[in-house]
Amino acid sequence: MRRREFIGLVGGVAVWPVAVRAQQSGRMPVVGVFWAYADTQAEAPNRLSFLEGLAALGYIPGKTFILEERYADGVPERLDALANEFIALKVDVLVCQAGGPTVALQRATSTIPIFFVGVDPVLQGWTTSLSKPEGNMSGISQIAADTSAKRLQLLQKTIPTLSQVALLRDPTNEGASYELSHLSNAAKELGLSFEVFDVSTGNDIDQAFQRMEEQHLQAALAFSANLFSSERNRIAALALKHRLAVMGPSKYFVEAGSLLSYGVDFPTLWYGSARFVDKILKGEKIGDIPVQQPKFYFCLNLRTAKVLRIEITPAMLALADEVIE
Repeated sequence: MRRREFIGLVGGVAVWPVAVRAQQSGRMPVVGVFWAYADTQAEAPNRLSFLEGLAALGYIPGKTFILEERYADGVPERLDALANEFIALKVDVLVCQAGGPTVALQRATSTIPIFFVGVDPVLQGWTTSLSKPEGNMSGISQIAADTSAKRLQLLQKTIPTLSQVALLRDPTNEGASYELSHLSNAAKELGLSFEVFDVSTGNDIDQAFQRMEEQHLQAALAFSANLFSSERNRIAALALKHRLAVMGPSKYFVEAGSLLSYGVDFPTLWYGSARFVDKILKGEKIGDIPVQQPKFYFCLNLRTAKVLRIEITPAMLALADEVIE
């Protein structure tokens, strides 16, 4: 349903069979995808959705287009080298995930169209206009910093007795300081105190949750970061072990067992991004494509609430877009 809603939002596009274009030009189009995580297994939900979206438009890897993929694996030192590999392959369009890969591609080329998914282009300084970004970049914004305050509000509404919250942050992540600024202001307005727990590895996350329990904290809010998305199962397990309510930045966290989340539905975004790849391959200038602002979803996990002995009120259930029972 959400995929259909997304397609309806961006509008229909007439499909000119890719196979016909390939035969006329003598060359299949090449699409490069720069993933933020380790491999196809880690990226499975997003990758499958993207390929399904392309298939619906007639794009079949190896038959009507060539798919080139690279995986950043959360290692900043690899980003520039991988980005340059795409340039050497002479791809027709680049699609990328998260801040690190997108920044690397932006450094590598000013001519090849770059379509990003889950990045704040205004924060990065790539454009001042979402309606007409110009240049060689456009995409779907996650607007992570602006939605952080909403996450904190929903966390407090879910646990009215909450007075102090742990902020789980990867300081190396793009936009981490900006997100912290928004959360600091929101915490003051809500009358909440907070402590920042900086982590950069899975082992750091283990130690952070141990310290949260020692300080008798009730809840934690995870920043938007590749590290946390890849470690969402670990975070959910640690939250149950140390009896902490965790607010995550996407539905993935609730599905893994965290109490609640507020954020975009990434598989839906990736499915919809295929439409824009199609537009670009058909000749539309990427700088004329407005940056898309997606819908955000509030999700709750009632199984986790029961384990943590947190009563979810009817009012909060009514607010939720999805409830895991």
